[in-house]
Amino acid sequence: MRVMVSVDFEGGACIVGQAGQPLTGGPQYELAQRVMTQEANAAASGAFAAGADDVIINDCHGGGLNLLYEALDPRVRILLGTPRPRRFWGLEDCDALFFVGYHPMAGAARGVLAHSYSSVSIQNMWLNGRRIGEIGLDAALAGQFGVPVALVTSCSVGCAEAEEFIPGVETVTTKEGLGRNSAISLHPDRACDAIREGAARAIERRDAIAPVVVTPPYTVRREFKFASATDGADKDPTVTRIDARTIERTSDDLFQLI
Repeated sequence: MRVMVSVDFEGGACIVGQAGQPLTGGPQYELAQRVMTQEANAAASGAFAAGADDVIINDCHGGGLNLLYEALDPRVRILLGTPRPRRFWGLEDCDALFFVGYHPMAGAARGVLAHSYSSVSIQNMWLNGRRIGEIGLDAALAGQFGVPVALVTSCSVGCAEAEEFIPGVETVTTKEGLGRNSAISLHPDRACDAIREGAARAIERRDAIAPVVVTPPYTVRREFKFASATDGADKDPTVTRIDARTIERTSDDLFQLI
């Protein structure tokens, strides 16, 4: 059984960032590297214990050069760096996908470090008319290959979002958000214990968790924070400009719209 563990950074234990600063390069980035490396290992350990024989750790934060690779479980393979041929390269050959350290969608109340792909530019996103963030959209990407998202670890708001978009998904709450940059968190060691146990349960329950399948064609609408982000967009024949800050594109391949 092959499992991909997609590792973001914002949803890990004790990671809250600092208002007005990006997490990468900010005062918590080195902590985040250590914490998320440990949480990735915990997810891999649980998957191996439950029967996985191949685990791919996907460094999915920012430019894909974040985890402390030499500290990862030596049994795993590692997907890192950018650009890549496609998001989740190799996922079509996997039996399950984990989201570790994911975060809620932009604008989610008390969602720690909430954003939708870009914390700088994107205000809102919709898929086929449904407001969505990274958790839902990445789950739909996996659904194109029939791969279920079996585990999501995040803050409490992110876990609730996952349960809404992915019926039956196993979730592990690492912290309770008080605001975008504050939380009551589990100690990182306790979070890793919970993730290890959750990963094992997710593999054991994998057959009961259906892939998120959205019927094509796919229409992704993005509302940006500034009109400058859409200036000139109407020169692209595949783009429809809805208003000064909003565009949408349609395709039968969801990966073309990310």
